[in-house]
Amino acid sequence: MLVEITKDSLMDAIQYVIKAVAANSSIPILQGIHIQANADGVTFRASNTSMTIQSLIAQDGVSVTVHRTGAIVIPSRYFHDIIRKFNDDQLILEIKESMILSIVSGHSQLRLCGMDPTEFPSFDDGEAFPSTKLRMNTALLRSTIKQLALVASTSETSPILTGVSLECRNDCLNLIATDGVRLAYRALHLEDATHNSLNAIIPAKNLYELSKMLNKADDTTEIEVSNNRVKFMTTGLKVESALIEGTFPSIKNVIPQSYMCEITVDTACLLRAVECVTVMASAQVIRLVANADTLKLLSKTADVGDIQNEIPLLEKCGKEFVISLNGKFFIDILRNIDCESIRLRYAGKTSPIVVLPDDSLMSTLFLITPVMTR
Repeated sequence: MLVEITKDSLMDAIQYVIKAVAANSSIPILQGIHIQANADGVTFRASNTSMTIQSLIAQDGVSVTVHRTGAIVIPSRYFHDIIRKFNDDQLILEIKESMILSIVSGHSQLRLCGMDPTEFPSFDDGEAFPSTKLRMNTALLRSTIKQLALVASTSETSPILTGVSLECRNDCLNLIATDGVRLAYRALHLEDATHNSLNAIIPAKNLYELSKMLNKADDTTEIEVSNNRVKFMTTGLKVESALIEGTFPSIKNVIPQSYMCEITVDTACLLRAVECVTVMASAQVIRLVANADTLKLLSKTADVGDIQNEIPLLEKCGKEFVISLNGKFFIDILRNIDCESIRLRYAGKTSPIVVLPDDSLMSTLFLITPVMTR
C-alpha cells in the first residue's frame, strides 16, 4: 500500500470511525482501525459488537492519491493521537514491511505495527440484506434522530427502552422513543418506499453517534434492515448497527386524547425561561402556572432561595392550570424542537403534558410526565 493523503481528510475519516472502536475489548484487533486502499480511494473501518462505521475518502488526486493498493489494521489510539499532532498538511501512508505501516509527514516519520486485515470483521458480516429499504433526506434524518435519541432511556434495566422504535407501514414511517417519563413521537412520509412493512428497534446511542456524522444536508441516506442489523448509507459513509430484540411498548393509551387547556408560546422565549428557573430548582423540579395571558415559571431550593419568571402567551384555549415538571427534561425537548412556537396541552394534574410544534407540517409530539408535589 502506498497512499498520499491530506491531514484534514485523514482526520475527518478517523474522527468518524473511532466512535466504533471497541476500546476495552479483549479482542486486540477490535481496538484497531482497518485501512483498505484500492482504485476507488481509501476506506477506514472500525467495529464493535454493536456498531460498525466505514468512511471512504474517494480518490481524486487532491485529497487522496492511491499509488499502490493494500490493507492493514493499526492501533486506533496511537494512530489518532499522533496524526492530529502532525504539522504538515500532506501525509504518505505506506506498507514497506509485512504488517508495519509507515507514515511520513514532513520531517516526521511514524512506524506502527499492524494486524492481519483478513481477521477484521467484514462490513456485511457475510449476511445478505433483504430488500427492506428506505430513503430519506439526510438533514431530515439527522433532525429526527436528535429529537428522539435524547428521550430514550440510558438504563440497562429496561434494554428495550434504550432504543428508538421504527415502524413503517406503506409510505409512513413512525419513530418512537421513551424513558418512562418522557416520550417522543414523529411520523414521516416516505415518497419512494420499496417495502410493505418494517419493525425495528435501534440503540439510541448508535443513532446519536450517526446523527453527528450526517453533515451533508442536501444528501440522501439509504436505510437497509435485516432481522438483526440495520445499515445507513450516504455519500462516503456507511454505518451498521445491531438491533434490540423485543417488542416496543404501545403508546396508544399513553397520549391524552382530550385536554382541558392548550397554550401557545414562543419556543426560544420559553427555553430561556426554563433554563433560568431550573438553575434554582430543587431536584430540577419547576412549576408552570398558566394564567389568562402569561405563563409563570417558578422554582426554589430550601435555604438557598427561589425564582419566578413570566413569558407572554401567544394563544390560550381552556382553563388555567398549574403543573410541575422536570426542568432538565423540558430543556432537552425545547432545544431540539426546531419550531418558532410550540403548543402545550394540559390534560389533568396526573396526565402527561403534550408538547407540539406549532407547525402543521411537522408530525411530531412530545410527552412529559408531571412531578407530583405538595
